[in-house]
Amino acid sequence: MEPSDFLTRLWAESAHLAAFAADRDLGAPVPTCPGMNVGEVVRHLGSVHRAVIDWVRAQRRPEDWDRRPDDGDVIRWFRAGAAELHDELGRRPPDEPCDTWSPEDRTVGFWWRRMAHETTVHRVDVEAAYGPIGPVDAEFAADGADEVLSLYLVQRFGRGGRGRPAAARTVGVAAGSRVWRVTFDAASAEVTAELPDDADAVVIGDPAAVYLWLWGRRGDDAVRVCGDRAAAADLRAALAAATG
Repeated sequence: MEPSDFLTRLWAESAHLAAFAADRDLGAPVPTCPGMNVGEVVRHLGSVHRAVIDWVRAQRRPEDWDRRPDDGDVIRWFRAGAAELHDELGRRPPDEPCDTWSPEDRTVGFWWRRMAHETTVHRVDVEAAYGPIGPVDAEFAADGADEVLSLYLVQRFGRGGRGRPAAARTVGVAAGSRVWRVTFDAASAEVTAELPDDADAVVIGDPAAVYLWLWGRRGDDAVRVCGDRAAAADLRAALAAATG
């Protein structure tokens, strides 16, 4: 994908989420985020957008930021923050040095990609509260599968002591033409772009289904799990800990 595609996606997904939730019941429960309703998911995402704005401007992780609308209009507040984030990121080239939480990518482009996927996943959450979810572009979804595996799982493995398997696991993941070998144990995780011959399990599906399965937004019925289903479940548990 071209870097500009992420910025375009960020804007489109933000606009769609706001338009979709406007004039609906914001108290509707979100099945993909147990214990949260639509208003809380929208407020969470708006808070994340504002945290990144502050992070980029100050070039360090913010200690505090705007987390809720003063007037209670969460949709208006969300739209304003999404527009400000898009403008703030868009005025900077993707290769411009920028502080991030990834030691391997200290550029503005990190935030272009991260916010595009953050917003898309939560758009899916909001749609799921009211009915069927809309499509996710295959190329973008495959990139998102790569991001959650190569970035979150590897760099945030075992957060809070959670998601560590009792035994070493090797799981293959195939999302369309993109493939990954995921090896993880109680100490760390490693991801490479190959499909293993010695996998305990292989998770296969179209890119959108695999992307959302990895993020815990779709169940096993959305993908095909070959081999040891417990190993695939261990991967999902490790991802839940890394992304939660």
